[in-house]
Amino acid sequence: MQPIPITYGASLFAAEPETHWRLPKRLREISGLALTPDGRVMGHDDEIGVIYQIDILTGQIVKHFSVGDPVVRGDFEGLAIDGEGDFFLTTSAGRLYRFREGLNHSHVAYEAYDTGLHQVGEIEGLAFHLADETVIFACKTNYTHALDGAVAFFAWSPRKLERTAHPWLTIPVAQLANAVGAASFHPSSIEIDAETGRLVVLAGREHAMVELDGQGLLLAARSLGQHHRQAEGASILADGALLITDEGGDAHARMTRYARAHA
Repeated sequence: MQPIPITYGASLFAAEPETHWRLPKRLREISGLALTPDGRVMGHDDEIGVIYQIDILTGQIVKHFSVGDPVVRGDFEGLAIDGEGDFFLTTSAGRLYRFREGLNHSHVAYEAYDTGLHQVGEIEGLAFHLADETVIFACKTNYTHALDGAVAFFAWSPRKLERTAHPWLTIPVAQLANAVGAASFHPSSIEIDAETGRLVVLAGREHAMVELDGQGLLLAARSLGQHHRQAEGASILADGALLITDEGGDAHARMTRYARAHA
């Protein structure tokens, strides 16, 4: 099999997957991944507030806990964890839930915030920016004319408890679309590499991935090709490797690991 071409620049990650797993059926609609401060991988469901710890050696579920009692429901589209272990879970409308990790089968209390992003766009992707201590949202679809032709990211500070999220970074759609050989670019996940500060953004609809610096400069881009049905979540492990999850549709979801290629 020929390696998937890296369309532009030098990626942090190998072109070919190192390994992949089929996930249990209950994770068929997995929508996001995040790494705990001690290096464990957490994922979340698409329509109900349940968080799963996933064994990255086997793809099996180690434990799960629920947000709220009764469990909160929504169109969940991103998970992030800060350096202190606070979890952040967002809906596509930018409603943000903040909570702590629970024991297996437990229900945890939460705080909820309206970031105002429901007026701006459809959110799909969440990351925590450790240096700025902010939550970063990726917009898959923009609702305002001011963002026509742009891929937009927004930031919200949990320390300041800001009233609304504020613009953080915008990049011309055409720049990213051209780099991956697609007609457009719709983010489905964002992750921030702790070592380099590089932004890793998936576009599930376009089967593509780009890597950007903190100012939005395009550093690397690639087509994800046949290895990914619908890339929905990403996380960068403590050893620098990249995990990507794909929703399973009517089949099992998949998790794929790419080894670190460059520092």
